[in-house]
Amino acid sequence: MTSRIDTLRKSVNTPLVVVVTLLLAYGALMVHSATSGFGSGTAMFMRQMFGIAIGLGFLAVAWKIDYRKFDDWLGPLVALNAFLVISPRIPGLGSQVSGATRWLEIGGVSLFQPSEPAKLLTILIMAIVISRFKGRIERGQDVAKVMAYLALPFGLILLQPDLGTGLVFIAITLGMLLVGGMKPRFFLIMALVAVVGVGTVIQLDLIKDYQRDRLLVFLDPEHDTRGAGYNLHQSMIAIGSGGLTGKGLGQGTQSNLNFLPERHTDFIFSVLGEELGFVGAVVLLLLYLGLLVTALEIATSARDLLQSLIAVGLISMWTFQILQNIGMTVGILPITGLPLPFMSFGSSFMITNLAGTGMLLSVWARRRAA
Repeated sequence: MTSRIDTLRKSVNTPLVVVVTLLLAYGALMVHSATSGFGSGTAMFMRQMFGIAIGLGFLAVAWKIDYRKFDDWLGPLVALNAFLVISPRIPGLGSQVSGATRWLEIGGVSLFQPSEPAKLLTILIMAIVISRFKGRIERGQDVAKVMAYLALPFGLILLQPDLGTGLVFIAITLGMLLVGGMKPRFFLIMALVAVVGVGTVIQLDLIKDYQRDRLLVFLDPEHDTRGAGYNLHQSMIAIGSGGLTGKGLGQGTQSNLNFLPERHTDFIFSVLGEELGFVGAVVLLLLYLGLLVTALEIATSARDLLQSLIAVGLISMWTFQILQNIGMTVGILPITGLPLPFMSFGSSFMITNLAGTGMLLSVWARRRAA
């Protein structure tokens, strides 16, 4: 009995468990506050709690898996990943939300967003591919091979269209390539290609109207505050009015009076800023810092490169989503519709974050010191 307890203790990263638990509690508190003004607020809060419960089950499963065993399963993993991201566009399976076909729907019921678990599959696929180069990605054809594995899910995600999620896939890959040994000159080449590509798309007027509007709002936050810039305008009012300590839970006027759109999902940070103020925002940022530092410790203690890359992929995913979400709510980054990890309402997103936590625990449990 004592031996089993010792084994369990060694497989648990206590700081990770503590910080994720605190984030879950903080997120539940803010979702409850943000949805309290809805007629279905109680049902929405219970749905969030159900998502957390299911997510904890996925965490346990992900924790038990040794991901090194998937090294010979690259082909099936790529096929599964492609199916996930294309499934919403299969007739009869996808449902459209906010102009994008992102949800898998069966029998008229929206089940989940396949792009969420696809993030974790992409992390595993990239870890397998990049680890095979043993920390030395020095040739152009090596980089091209790695990017080919990104191109498939990224291209299919853009068909939904969902540029925000597509950028998450890019951030994941770049973070893993940085640790995987890609030469700096290739990062420079990628940056130049990206700049030329974006410039070409804008010059040829290939972007959609709503994407153009978001860029204009980003460049000028006062642009069309009653239309395209309405969300950002209301978000900045909410955060600015919170002051040092906020107006108090449930007392936010921008959210309670329905001025702030998507307040329980994309703009949950705006609700936090208004109701808990600068102090509440700093507490959240410290929790995120604890999450990322702990994940970095797990990455550096991993038994091998593959497992280290898995941890780095999760760090890259969370870092990008945190910076992008908070940045867009305060106007320093364009609005992309990305939710805030462990905080925003949404079962698919929550389950993915908790499953990712389980993957980190798996890496920790199999570290070289174990």
